[in-house]
Amino acid sequence: MKTLKKYNLLQIMGLILVMTFSATSLFGQEKQEIILSDFLVTVQIADNNKIIMECDEGCAWKTLTYSLPDNSNPQAINEYGMTDLEKKGSQKNADLSKFLFTIQKTGNKLNLKGIEGTAWTELSFTISLHDKQAINQMGMTE
Repeated sequence: MKTLKKYNLLQIMGLILVMTFSATSLFGQEKQEIILSDFLVTVQIADNNKIIMECDEGCAWKTLTYSLPDNSNPQAINEYGMTDLEKKGSQKNADLSKFLFTIQKTGNKLNLKGIEGTAWTELSFTISLHDKQAINQMGMTE
């Protein structure tokens, strides 16, 4: 009888330990608060590989023009212009928004990934040559 009680006690203690560590791993990581930044960027494809971006709100830059070949590595864009994903610097100008996203081109389709300052994590849309599409912190807009 004593052996059975010890065995049950060990089972209960083991179960408590498992539940404690499981709860820590399940609930220990809280989601980071998403801080949205007000920005408005218009994207256009010109001459097949040329991307033209115009910022109307929240940026230090007005126009970015660069080549982005199909299926190339994504290009990171922030409030200061083209950047590297590894260069997550601190905001130096309070008049600017703080955002970061990547853009990648496949044919006439653009794939964007929101990394910082956006409510969206991914946007994909087809855009014809010389058409424009506006995006902001909430996604595609007019």
